[in-house]
Parts: sequence; structure tokens; C-alpha cells
Amino acid sequence: MSNIKILRLNNCANNSKIELDADKSGFKYLLSQDLINNGRCMVEVVSGWSQITLQTLNGQGNVQSTERIIPENIPQLVIRSNIIQEGEDSLTGGAGQILGTMSLQNTDAGNFTSNSAAFNQTEALTFITEQLPSQIHLQRLYWTSDPTDFNSIPTLAPANNVIDNPDYALLPFEVVLKLTFLDMQ
Repeated sequence: MSNIKILRLNNCANNSKIELDADKSGFKYLLSQDLINNGRCMVEVVSGWSQITLQTLNGQGNVQSTERIIPENIPQLVIRSNIIQEGEDSLTGGAGQILGTMSLQNTDAGNFTSNSAAFNQTEALTFITEQLPSQIHLQRLYWTSDPTDFNSIPTLAPANNVIDNPDYALLPFEVVLKLTFLDMQ
């Protein structure tokens, strides 16, 4: 049996192992107990991407972007997981991991936007976890702070800006992980 497994996690898969977050900013993927029982592993983030805008067809059959999942002029989108890492992370203290950051085009009164974005990475983010959780929770988030307080520390907010309409379409995102189990016999 190989000690390497690939997880391609996408929020739009029609799969009973997937549970969407209520605000559609993330999802949980239920792992098999066999995978969890493999123990300690090295996690490599191979790739990731996200659709940024809700897109519709106009009367001429052209695609137009209507709403973003984050407010205009937010320059980055991040994907966070609940996989606990060994060591330290100044953002999370080891509790979970930001798997990747996507740079977005800023908008000017809605005239210029990104429809999708991919992780900004030149090589895979790699970390060790003692054991995988029973379900992997992936979330799309963006940095926000109080614009009236220049001393405020930015915090992460869910990327669910199109929540004004509870029936809005699910905007896809995906993360591909390579798991190398270290203690497998």
C-alpha cells in the first residue's frame, strides 16, 4: 500500500461526504477512518483556486460578473483549513493552517474585477500534522479591519459577500493536497 494519497477537495462535488457551510464560504469533507488511522503525515498544498464573482448571461449571451464573494477593493483571498500543524504559526498558533493566498485585481466602482484566482505559490506549502481530523474544513476568507481605526489589527472574515440573497449560486473553489504518511508500515 502506498504511503502517498492525493485529496482533490472541491465544494461543488456531488458527494455525500461534503457538507457546505451555511453561508457557503466553506465546506467540510468527511475523511475515511482508514485515512485518519494512517497517523502522522506531511501535507503538501499542490494547488488551489476559487471563483470570485457570481456570473450570469446577459441578453446577448455574454457572461457578465454581477457580485463578488468579497467586498470591492479587497486585494487578497485566503483558504484556511482545520488541519492542525506541528510547530508554530504566528497567525493561528498551530491551530489550523492558511493553505494559500490569492491576489485579486482591485475594482474601481465595479468596473474592473477578477472572476477567479489561483494560489500565489512558487512551491508547495508543506507542514506536518500528527493526525488528520475526522473531517477537513476548508474556508474562503479575506482580511478586514476597522477603516476608522488605523491601529486596528486585521482579522479574517468569511468570503460570503453575496449572502444578501440566501439562494445565491454556489461559487466553486478547490484545494489539492498531497498527503505523505510518515509512520505507515
